[in-house]
Amino acid sequence: MLDNPKVLRGIFESSAEGILITDKKGNIVMVNPTIRSMFGFSQEELLGEKVEKILPQKYRKNHVGQRTEFFHNPHQRKMGKGMDLFALRKDGTEFPIEVSLSYSEFEREIYAIAFIIDITERKSAQNKIVQSEERLRYFVQNTPAPLAMTDRDLNYILVSARWKQDYEWLDENLIGTNHREVFPNHQDRWSEVYEACLNGEIKKCEEDLILRVDGSKDWMRWEIYPWKDDYGKIGGLIIFMEDITRRKIAENALQNSRKQLKKYASDLEKSNRELQDFAYVASHDLQEPLRKIRTFGERVESMEKETLSNKGKDYLQRMMNSAERMQTLINDLLSYSRISTRGEEFKTVDLNMVLKDVVSDLEVSIEKTNAVINIGQLPEIQGDTTQMRQLFQNLLSNALKFKRDEAVPEIKVWEDKEFHQQNSKLVMIMVEDNGIGFNEQYLDKIFNIFHRLQGRKFPGSGIGLSICKKIAERHGGSIDAKSEEGKGALFIIKLAVNPELKT
Repeated sequence: MLDNPKVLRGIFESSAEGILITDKKGNIVMVNPTIRSMFGFSQEELLGEKVEKILPQKYRKNHVGQRTEFFHNPHQRKMGKGMDLFALRKDGTEFPIEVSLSYSEFEREIYAIAFIIDITERKSAQNKIVQSEERLRYFVQNTPAPLAMTDRDLNYILVSARWKQDYEWLDENLIGTNHREVFPNHQDRWSEVYEACLNGEIKKCEEDLILRVDGSKDWMRWEIYPWKDDYGKIGGLIIFMEDITRRKIAENALQNSRKQLKKYASDLEKSNRELQDFAYVASHDLQEPLRKIRTFGERVESMEKETLSNKGKDYLQRMMNSAERMQTLINDLLSYSRISTRGEEFKTVDLNMVLKDVVSDLEVSIEKTNAVINIGQLPEIQGDTTQMRQLFQNLLSNALKFKRDEAVPEIKVWEDKEFHQQNSKLVMIMVEDNGIGFNEQYLDKIFNIFHRLQGRKFPGSGIGLSICKKIAERHGGSIDAKSEEGKGALFIIKLAVNPELKT
């Protein structure tokens, strides 16, 4: 059948491959329709032309020598093995081709037969694969995570820079290295994980304790995924493994610190309660003997005053003054201890009414010093009315007490409304005076219990500002101050609008 010229002609004309035949001089003698379609030439434009007509200019000179060499030793072979070959269309565009050469003898003449395939689509697909692989390689190598890609035998195909850094292989090329060489402390249970992943499973572990060769322990977080090749078969593993040892140490330290802090807070609360109870009981128990001291002192003063010597009278007066100071101290100590333990339930408190009552209570001292009191519009809050009165009475009493000798006391009380607009859960009340003031280097001390900057120059127990601080804190706020010696003081009280009740 193959001896039939019509059969051979049919194969030639219908072949999907381009078939081009040249004589010994390189002249084109036959082309099939696929060639004509591939190159865009008609048959008349190709027959009799040199074969170099369909080659890019840069290949033509060398091709003449190559075809001459072929005719000296004609044999079947692929043309340009290992090289990228390109052809030239009529419109001047170049395209990649694959060429197989053969030959045939006819009427004692040797003819070269070229089988030509346009591989443009194949090359495009290959380029896309190469680009995809390059992107994958770039992603893996530059990802900030410790990442490795292996084949089925756990030999590395790709590793990230972070992987090499974390596991101290910075100067080594790990490609081709087995995963077990990088981790010589490899544990048997991991082999089961790898095997499961090579069978299609995905494995993860948030915290895994790893034993090193030197006996040290590290914490790891890892994830392992299988990857598939172009045929859908699992080609190996993608391993993410992060050393979280430092994080675990920090978490454990934080957890221990929280436990210690919680215990400290509990102990402190217990200690404060015991201290408050002690202060209340102690001050309460001191009331009776102090009452007797004052009672008998007053009797001696009224009944035996005339018979006492001047020295005796002096001693008696000193005793009575000390008893009075002791009574003040006990009363203040009782007030301090009662703030948290015996406070009232919170309810709506109009601070305007509170200040009105305070000014009324201090009427005698105000008239005595000719003090000027200016009170602005104040807000309402949820709180303990009695304690609010005590807070502002202590502050105004101090302003009247610590006045400058040559100046009439001026006291201003107002709300910083702009602060409340920015902090809707809090209010800020300012209490300012023009008294003797204080050096701000002692600011952290003036709110401490029993601390008196002026010693005994002024009457008092040194508890007043401590009480103010404790009341402000019970009402979800704080108290602070600004001052200069000889230029008065400004007290800044922050109070919660609706505080949680603290007992």
